Amino acid sequence: MSKKGWAIGVVAFLAIVGSCSDEETTSTTAPAPVAAPASSSPYVAPVAAPTTSAAPAGVAVTRVIDGDTFEIAGGQRVRVLGIDSCEIGTYGGTQAKQSAEIALDGESVVLEQEPGVDRDRYGRLLRYVSTGYGSDFGESMVVQTHTGAARGDSDASDARLADLRERDYGGRDCSQPDDTPRTTEYDVDVDVDDDVNLPDGALTGGYCARKWWC
Repeated sequence: MSKKGWAIGVVAFLAIVGSCSDEETTSTTAPAPVAAPASSSPYVAPVAAPTTSAAPAGVAVTRVIDGDTFEIAGGQRVRVLGIDSCEIGTYGGTQAKQSAEIALDGESVVLEQEPGVDRDRYGRLLRYVSTGYGSDFGESMVVQTHTGAARGDSDASDARLADLRERDYGGRDCSQPDDTPRTTEYDVDVDVDDDVNLPDGALTGGYCARKWWC
């Protein structure tokens, strides 16, 4: 091989080597992936659904026994806590029962239990009672004379009993009010002429009858 041919071969070899080196550099220097830009939307926390407390279940009053006792559906008897109405057979007892019938008979009421208190010795449920209008039945009764605030065997709490006593202005009175009209007697002094309309001669036996000196 001549020197010229040898030189051409060297140049060709170097060209091939350089080409391979450029391809390796290109393949190893690939650009790094670019991260996606962060979202600018604010974070919204999940909102819990509002909770609503269920209204107390009411029970139907089927019969009024007296001013502080009644029956509910199922035959259970309820004794109202904190009050004592006049007994049946008295004037006040009749009035108390009538008031209870107006407020309760055929209505739906809500019964509230005093903690630790359930029944009395007769097996009646001991409960505070609210009417369908949202008013406390015991409070509406003690403002009338036929019912008074009383602890008795009903085991009302001190706070509830104190509130009832504040509303019980005159206490309980079972007697019938006296509506008989009253009259006042007066002593009247009237001068009466005893000689008026006497027959002639009645004073003298008939001698001085019709005489001016008699």
